Amino acid sequence: MATAVYPGSFDPVTRGHLDIIKRASKVMDKLVIGVLKNSAKNPLFTLEERVALLQECTKDIPNVSVVAFEGLSVDFAKKNHATVMVRGLRAVSDFENEIQIAQTNHALMPGVDTVFFATSIRWGYLSSTIVREAASYGSDISKFVTPPVQAALEKKFAELREQQSDKSGTKPF
Repeated sequence: MATAVYPGSFDPVTRGHLDIIKRASKVMDKLVIGVLKNSAKNPLFTLEERVALLQECTKDIPNVSVVAFEGLSVDFAKKNHATVMVRGLRAVSDFENEIQIAQTNHALMPGVDTVFFATSIRWGYLSSTIVREAASYGSDISKFVTPPVQAALEKKFAELREQQSDKSGTKPF
């Protein structure tokens, strides 16, 4: 039985991520999505929120589970008895970075191979960073994320705007 892991920060999960998840779930017996707690990053959503959003978005895919993890992806793969690590590629620039990571991971743990999924053309331009930026300005992001993720982003940015107005003592517009 082939088990794969798909590690990432997923801040937030996009339709591009979901494209990779759905396609990988069709070729793997089990797919464990690992939501990374990365102390070097300052995510918009908490670890718990990111896990919950991914669980909501993947609830109809029976062979997919979502868990949080901290540390190296290869250690996460080992803990989940995975022999495959899934990664998505949008562009050549992604490949340069991802191949280096895949080779390092293989050197650290030869029993884990990386399988790359080319992102569908439809989502090739999309990233969590772009989604957060557009959402922060109130743009319609419905084509980039699922309705629960869109609602979570709108709520999060409304809370942040409220916090900023409380600090400054003035209400925005």
